Amino acid sequence: MIPLFIFDKMEALAKIKELVDPIAEERGYFIIDTTYKREGGKMVLRVLLDKEGGITMDECADINNTLSEFLDKENIIEEGCIVEVSSPGLDRKLETDRDFVWAVGKRIKVTTYEPVTDKKVFIGTLLGLGEDNIVIDEEGVSAEIPREKIASAKLEVDWSHI
Repeated sequence: MIPLFIFDKMEALAKIKELVDPIAEERGYFIIDTTYKREGGKMVLRVLLDKEGGITMDECADINNTLSEFLDKENIIEEGCIVEVSSPGLDRKLETDRDFVWAVGKRIKVTTYEPVTDKKVFIGTLLGLGEDNIVIDEEGVSAEIPREKIASAKLEVDWSHI
């Protein structure tokens, strides 16, 4: 007998996102990232969620259970697939326009592939983003960083206030 799950990982991921989006939106969450890949011999579906004010472990567990039930009914993923739902963490990566818009006014750390104004590391408050760049304020000095030069960008955690 041929299993009913979808063999193509990209097709499965698209179907998973189609299922997860309304579940998340219904609860006021937004999806940061979704991956479906083989790790240690098993397939792992990993969903990163957040919401205004942050998401709790109980909320992640609730979505995990709901998502697992839907996936079992729909036969989208391999049997025995591990489903992980979590928050993006305190030092969350910023990759998409939505990520950067969300982070405006927050403290971030940006590393560039090559120097921009003689520097490769910027830590400061994200003031905004344009079509091709972001603007960050480092202690009263604004820096415009071209998006194509950004190697990584993430929230900068000030551990002294935690």
